[in-house]
Amino acid sequence: MTGVTTTPFRRTATRAALLLLTVIANPSCYDDDIGSSLSIELIGPETGLVGQKLSVLYNVSGRSLSGIVFTWGDGAVDSLATAGAQTASGAREHTYDVAGMFTVRARAEDAVEGVASAEVFINIQQSQ
Repeated sequence: MTGVTTTPFRRTATRAALLLLTVIANPSCYDDDIGSSLSIELIGPETGLVGQKLSVLYNVSGRSLSGIVFTWGDGAVDSLATAGAQTASGAREHTYDVAGMFTVRARAEDAVEGVASAEVFINIQQSQ
C-alpha cells in the first residue's frame, strides 16, 4: 500500500463525575414556625333573658387551627371548622330557653399546638 497513510484509531474515554448533593433540612423552616402559639379569647354578656338571642365573640390564633367547639351549658353544642387557618374570629349566637347560670366554653384545636379553651359565665333571667 504505497502512498496510503493510516492513522491509528484512538479511543478517548471521558469520565463523568458523580456529584451527590445532600440537603439537610433546616428545622427553623418547618411549617410549625408559621403563625403563633395557640390562644383563645371568648367575650360574652354577663346577663341575658330567656328567649333573647345572645352573641359571644371569639378570637383564636395558632399555627394550624383544626376547629372550634362551643358548648353553651344547656346541652347545645356548636362547631366551626377552620381548615388549617392561623386565625379565626367572629361571633356565635345562642338563645336560652330556661333561666339559670350557664358556662359557655370554646375549645380550639390546633394540629401543631394542641388544645386551648376559654369560658364565660352568663346569668340568664326569666323575661318579665
